[in-house]
Parts: sequence; structure tokens; C-alpha cells
Amino acid sequence: MKKGACPLRLGIAFALSCTGAAGAAQAAGPAPYGGASLSGVYSSESSVNDESEELDGSALVARGYAGVRFDPSGDTTRLQVASSYFGYFEREDRWSNAFEAEQVLQFGGDASFSLEGSAASNLLTLERRSTDQVGAAARVRLEPGNHRVMLGAGTRRRWYDGSAARSWAPFVEAEYRYRLGSWHFVEFAARREWVNSDRDGLDYQRLALSAFYTRPLGRNTRLRAGLTHRRWSWDERFTPAGEQRRERLWLPQLRLTHEVGGSVELELDGRRVIRRSNNDSFDRVGNRLAATVRKTF
Repeated sequence: MKKGACPLRLGIAFALSCTGAAGAAQAAGPAPYGGASLSGVYSSESSVNDESEELDGSALVARGYAGVRFDPSGDTTRLQVASSYFGYFEREDRWSNAFEAEQVLQFGGDASFSLEGSAASNLLTLERRSTDQVGAAARVRLEPGNHRVMLGAGTRRRWYDGSAARSWAPFVEAEYRYRLGSWHFVEFAARREWVNSDRDGLDYQRLALSAFYTRPLGRNTRLRAGLTHRRWSWDERFTPAGEQRRERLWLPQLRLTHEVGGSVELELDGRRVIRRSNNDSFDRVGNRLAATVRKTF
């Protein structure tokens, strides 16, 4: 992407500054990890000019990541790079690269605090199809018994391809999971985010809620089913009648995962996308189906 500044480079420098404890953690020695995946995605009701995050278009998607952890048994420092290639059938292909750095501090056996810095290029976001961003977040996790609670907050700085616009995108989030057994749990999540740009047409606020149930179907097979709901409003995008534009999205999802040989996963994912707007031109109803082969190292 052609920009006057390099957000990914700035993000790497910023993220590294968030992990000043890395030197102390290195005494335990590095633990490298990585993985790769290949997905075939079918997306109905999409178009070249569609701004939908979910019905983005049918594609072959290749992803790879590599990282290293220091002191995995205690206060952990994690560094990771990742790259994704989206080979669309009906629109221009897209590369997206990312970097993350995280410092986790443990407090006893069931509480932790983490700081994360990140950077990514050429992301698909709600407001624009091609976005660069850097971000920082802080999270607290509590895991008493079979319960796990996470509270987090952060912000992102965004740049947009083909535009001089810039934005800040803060968020707050919460998650709760109750473990019923091995690979058997229920989980709920809520997230509130805002985009505040120097170009009014990009500004919005969004609420996302989700509930999922995961259970094993066998020793190496598990099923995940749930529902995501998102609702957002645009500050300076209007309907033909002059009303502030508002959208709602319902996303029921079913995912089947089968593990082969301990390091390979086969996954089938199906979603029904129902998007409603007070401007009928942005209504969408479609399906997204994906088959994925995933390998971890």
C-alpha cells in the first residue's frame, strides 16, 4: 500500500516497546511455534462493490504464522508474525501481514494481566476494504475452577488505502467461558467499539454480542454452534430520507473440526449472514461456507 508513513514498521517498534520484560524472560529459553492453513471459501450474495465483512467473496485463502515464546511456564513474552493471502474469484486479490507482541504477567494460578501491541496491513474493516493499523490493548483474565473471565480495552490507529483519512478506533470487551469438560464449554462475549476519523463518513459505533456452545463428538472431533449479533450506526452516512444509517447483522454459525495425527486439523464452517439496514440497498442475506486444512508445528 502506498502511504507516506509505514504503519507496520511503526507498529512493530511500538509493540516491542510494550514488552520491556522480554530480556528477563529469555532466561527460560525460547519456545518457537508456527502453523499454516489453506481454506476454500464460498460466499453468496457478494459483489465487487460490497462493503460486507462477512460476505466478502469466494476465495482461496492461505495463511501462515510463526512465533516464539519465552518462559512459557510463567510470565510469558510472545512475538508473532503472520501473513494471509486472499485469492478472490471475482475481485482483486489481497495480501495481509501482521505482527504481535504480548507480555503476560501471572498472579497466582488463576489470574493474569497482559499487554499487547500489534500492527497489520491491508485489513478488511467495516469502514474500508483496505486498512493499515497499529494497536495496543490490555486484558485481565481470571480462571477460578471451571470459569474463565476476560476484561479488556484498547485502541487502534488506522490508515486507509487511497485516502488521506486517519482514524482512532478504541474498544472495550468482555468474555465469559464455563468449562463442562474436555473440549466441552459454553462461552459468551461482548464488545463495544468506536471509529473516530478526520473524515466524517468513516465514523461509526458498533456493539457485538455472541454466544457459542462447543462439545466433543468423539476423541478427535468437536462441534461448535452459536450466534453472533452486531449492530452499528454511522455518524455521517444517511438514508435517502435523510436518516442516520443503521445496520443490524445476525450470524448463526456451525463448525465441525476433526484432528488428524495431533498436528493436522480438518474444518468445515457454515454461516448464514442476515444483514438488515434502514437503507434497503444495504440489506444482505447469504451463506458463507469454508473448508480448511490446518497444520501446526
